[in-house]
Amino acid sequence: MFKFENPYFLLLIPVLLYIFFRKKNRGSIKVPSIEAVKKYNKKSYKHLFGKFFILSSLILMIIALSRPIYQTKDNRIKKDGIDIVISLDLSQSMLQQDFKPNRLEKAKSLLNDFINKRNNDRISLVVFGGDAYTKVPLTFDHSVVKNIVSKLTVNDITSNNRTAIGMGLGVALNRLKTSKAKSKVIILMTDGENNSGEMNPIEASKLAKELGIKVYTIGIGAREIEVPGFFGAEKIKNTELDENLLKEISQISNGNYFRAGDSKEFSNIFNQINQLEKTQIDGRDFYNSQDYFQILIKISLLLLVIGILFEFLLFIRIP
Repeated sequence: MFKFENPYFLLLIPVLLYIFFRKKNRGSIKVPSIEAVKKYNKKSYKHLFGKFFILSSLILMIIALSRPIYQTKDNRIKKDGIDIVISLDLSQSMLQQDFKPNRLEKAKSLLNDFINKRNNDRISLVVFGGDAYTKVPLTFDHSVVKNIVSKLTVNDITSNNRTAIGMGLGVALNRLKTSKAKSKVIILMTDGENNSGEMNPIEASKLAKELGIKVYTIGIGAREIEVPGFFGAEKIKNTELDENLLKEISQISNGNYFRAGDSKEFSNIFNQINQLEKTQIDGRDFYNSQDYFQILIKISLLLLVIGILFEFLLFIRIP
């Protein structure tokens, strides 16, 4: 449909027409010879060409100033999804090679696969080590999230020799506390225990429950890890992961705890999370607009030049 952004400019058109077509009392024509005007008899309107081109130019300028726009309305967009914040541990231990090539690279690969399957969800990325911060705010632009995920390194956190699980959870909560979505989820991924940060993970999980946010915790790391010994490498039980804490966090917030002990388990975890309950998120109406301002100005300027050419150069002016 057509609409005018500044329709009040159109009121100038009748004023302009009145000025152009009103009758004026004029004096006699003073020319040294009548030969130059013989061809302009009563039935000839050549002398008016310039005036009409100029008039048309001015009318188009007025219409251009009124900003005519043609709009087509898109259907209302509805997102059948949830708001998800991924909180990922970037401590040095994520370089452990019990996953190939290491824990962090395996997590990044699975995260990108997971994001590809969540077309209708808003996703945010938080990273933590000894502290935590938001890498990507909630967005439907998954290409941005995947691009950032693919470039993550443990050097993105300066205090990467520590693990502040409470801070990673707290920053993720800040991302979701103002969310209007009915379903809000945090996926917290770590391979260690909480040994840093000002926020207590249990208190953070209680706050998550109050805000109606589910926390799904993923404990990363093989159940047994290889360590060099006198007679070669030997396997010992992995005691670095605080599973009890992760279980308690998820239990308090009505989420689930998953253990990623090998690549198959890790992949299955995201398949399970992918079955999360979905809720409908209404979008907004979008309009495709085509503005005719520039094209009308160009045409009016062309008509103005042609009008001036007729009025002052090609034909004699007849008052």
